[in-house]
Amino acid sequence: ANWPSASAPACGARAASAKACYAVAMSRFVFAAALIWAAPAFAETNYFAQIDDLPIAPGLEETTDRFEFSNEAVRVLGSSARGPGNAEHARAFYQAALPALGWALSIGSGGENETVYIRNREQLSLSFVQRGSELEVNALVFYRAPPRD
Repeated sequence: ANWPSASAPACGARAASAKACYAVAMSRFVFAAALIWAAPAFAETNYFAQIDDLPIAPGLEETTDRFEFSNEAVRVLGSSARGPGNAEHARAFYQAALPALGWALSIGSGGENETVYIRNREQLSLSFVQRGSELEVNALVFYRAPPRD
């Protein structure tokens, strides 16, 4: 196949039309603008100290409320974050952020103010407690030991 080189201009002599050239240029512009706009949000993402691959929803700060439990079958880690916020916005943040970290929403799990995700042998439970304008997010991660042979 006669593929154009990586250094060939996108809108050179091979361009099908001016309209196609414009579409390529605009799509590149929109992509670059999206990266620039999103960069501060990613740069400011904080993670729970005890659950180091779990981001904290924007506007919230981790509390000192943490615990850990483990035995031969399971390990449980718990952390909380609190601050001004809205439960629906925090829930939407996690629904957007967690799939990129390997978590899948567990449909039909959790209660009214709880959302559950699964990843391999792990289960993540996020509860959202709204008190006026303040939001508290409680995170519990259950790590199940692999079955014994």
